[in-house]
Amino acid sequence: MTRSAGGVGLVAVGDELLCGERREGNLGWLARELAERGWDVVEQRVVGDDEERLAAVLEQLMGACELVVVTGGLGPTLDDVTRHAAAVACGLELVEDAGTIAGLEAFWRGRGGEMPESNRRQALIPRGAELLANAQGTAPGFVVEVGGARLACLPGPPSEMQGVARDGLLGLVERGDAPRMARLFLFGLSESRLADLLGAWMERDVEPRLGVLASGSVLELKLCGRSVGGGDLARFEGRLAEVRECLGEWVFSEESGDLARVLVEELLALECSVAVAESCTGGLVVERMCAVPGVSAVLREGLVTYADGAKIARLGVEAGLIEEHGAVSQQVAEAMARGLWESGGARLVGAVTGIAGPGGGTVEKPVGLVHFAVGLDGDIQTHERVFSARGRAHVQGFAANALLHLMLSSLREAL
Repeated sequence: MTRSAGGVGLVAVGDELLCGERREGNLGWLARELAERGWDVVEQRVVGDDEERLAAVLEQLMGACELVVVTGGLGPTLDDVTRHAAAVACGLELVEDAGTIAGLEAFWRGRGGEMPESNRRQALIPRGAELLANAQGTAPGFVVEVGGARLACLPGPPSEMQGVARDGLLGLVERGDAPRMARLFLFGLSESRLADLLGAWMERDVEPRLGVLASGSVLELKLCGRSVGGGDLARFEGRLAEVRECLGEWVFSEESGDLARVLVEELLALECSVAVAESCTGGLVVERMCAVPGVSAVLREGLVTYADGAKIARLGVEAGLIEEHGAVSQQVAEAMARGLWESGGARLVGAVTGIAGPGGGTVEKPVGLVHFAVGLDGDIQTHERVFSARGRAHVQGFAANALLHLMLSSLREAL
């Protein structure tokens, strides 16, 4: 078997991952970090807590890839078999690291007890391996090189895995020929329409390579130039400029695909206050905004006025307006936003009301119909969208992103 130059194989270990009891969340993060450092991820696998099977997988991948990274299976129990499988795959014996033992003993003394004997298992590493310190847990990682391939073993908990990777592994495996990469995040454009617009630029053999990832209503377009010397860099920058010009009206960020984060960061930069009134989304918009650090400096309030009575009492929507047009209407959305602006004092306001389903729709107002109202300094504009009736969560998620994007657009247009 010919080893892939610059190739990486990734392995997640654990019976709980294999049988679906827990979702695997490490390999995607590792793949992105390694790709940005010039590595080509050629394979990912999930393997159970079986030492013999795992050793065979590692040996196979080390024959095919320059680098193999394993996550999980470094705990103190007998079903944590990664270190033993790694030693078998590399043809090395396991030895106890005295420094790790000392660290474990100090850890347990700090908790007022003695180190359990089972923790000694976490101090075993293949002879000659380089330790990778774990500042957030008790299991260190390690890297060992055998026969021209490197094998790195990292702990399984995501916070520990990422910490060990950032503090140790990624610096060790940095390549000098890292590709030039750029990302564009788009909203309001379907994946099929994007493919039509970009045409032959998306063919696999075209340089730079373009790839697209859809996450809900947000598209992430990635440009990757595998080499960036001389004319290659000029070609990459030229294609990036062409893509920006082609897709400019849909691009909302080149840094993040999180609409709430982009909106909150721009509000913070402008010191602009914001308030939101939600009906069909049930607080999802404000929940996403509140996940962004620093939002307290700009977020005045978020109201979930689900019932008609709440819209009347909390936002001053006239009962007659609801009776005439219905709660899901342009008129009520506008009244919700205006009432929020007049009573709360926030400069930017947004309101949403719609039919999330699965019931409640009619011919005139189908499931998926959502009305929005957004305004800065009292200039309220209304918008209507009809989302696919693919389930309640689908409609709510798309509606939340749509309101975030409408508020972001209103802010940018006005300021």
